[in-house]
Amino acid sequence: MIYRRCACRTADGRAYANLPEHPSPQQLQRACPALVAAHTSGGRHGKWGFYLSRGFDSRGRRLQTRSANFDTRSAALKAFASAKHDHDRGSYVENSRTRFAAWLDDWLSSRIQRGDLKPSTVQNYRRYIDQDIKDSPLGAMRVTDIRRSHIRQFIDDLGASGRGATTIRRIVAVVQGSLTAAVHEDLISTNPARGVKLPTVGRHDFEPWSPAQIGAFLDSAAADRLGPLFEFAVFTGLRRGELLGLRWEDVDVASYKLQVRRTRIQTERGVLEQSPKTTSGRRIVDLDEAAVGCLMEWQLRQQSECTALGATWSTSGYVFTSPAGDPLLPQYVTRLFDRIRNRAQLPKMTFHGLRHEHASLLIESGADIALISKRLGHSSIGITSDVYSHLIGDAARKAAGRASALVPRERTAQRVHNEQ
Repeated sequence: MIYRRCACRTADGRAYANLPEHPSPQQLQRACPALVAAHTSGGRHGKWGFYLSRGFDSRGRRLQTRSANFDTRSAALKAFASAKHDHDRGSYVENSRTRFAAWLDDWLSSRIQRGDLKPSTVQNYRRYIDQDIKDSPLGAMRVTDIRRSHIRQFIDDLGASGRGATTIRRIVAVVQGSLTAAVHEDLISTNPARGVKLPTVGRHDFEPWSPAQIGAFLDSAAADRLGPLFEFAVFTGLRRGELLGLRWEDVDVASYKLQVRRTRIQTERGVLEQSPKTTSGRRIVDLDEAAVGCLMEWQLRQQSECTALGATWSTSGYVFTSPAGDPLLPQYVTRLFDRIRNRAQLPKMTFHGLRHEHASLLIESGADIALISKRLGHSSIGITSDVYSHLIGDAARKAAGRASALVPRERTAQRVHNEQ
């Protein structure tokens, strides 16, 4: 039903009744005189609205929708027709007064209660929500009012504030996930953030150290107590968190294998230990003679430290520990890596670069890409190919050259051409 309303009041301060599009004499008497005059003469006093009856709920209560902020009758009719169409096909959602900022809190709380987010992910989501979304114009909007244009403006604002492409994509992923949940809860009918264009992340190909530079780094690291940790990182390709989360119970020296079962990561609230994010991350890694020798050397040192401290030594069970047997802090290991790299006067690289160094050595040796992908714990071969495509190309050309050299020839097409 289409009707008109206004904000005028009677002499005693009461609100006038709404005026239906086809009013009865009684309804005309209860309506605002100015509204009745506008209804008769076609004036513009008041606003147009619609009323949609949606039946009854399971308790027998009448369901209805009202909206009355339209400037023209045609606008109200169009909105009414759209709402009725959605209702008839079962896709209608009620307008909600819930602000996006409040919905984000509810959504994250429900995810935490379900336990399907790791602590580190919760921390990142909370930081993006509090620092980037809540105080933005998008956070102040009602969830039901958000449109794709608002999402695009939000992305533009993030870029203008200096946020990088990778960070923007992560922030928008939070927006997309929360709005998908809003669809599932029938708060909105479609996700306006779905498929929105995101900034492109510039690709920076990893340039590995040469074997000689890797050797120089390890020689420099050998002078430090934790030298075996960095040597083991190069020989296995484990992530920093995987190295620091490794326990002796995960290592089978006799079988030359280890299992990646947990990872230790640095967060704002301290160090958290958790299982790898993906099933591919939980893996078995084969060890070579160098890696096993490194572990055995380290184990002897650790046993010596344990004997020296006696009962005060911490029996934590971790492979790489402090002199007192406590697990290492991730930030400390990173700072130590930087000191050793600077001491060896090597090009700048992060600790994570040692993982890439391991991969580059495998590629250079001609290892199969599927083997490399599984060893590194990538979720797909495609990820490995994307990250190391420039290195794979060089290794493939060298492999092709070695293959050609295996074929004995007395004459080649090039030689015949030169003789002519």
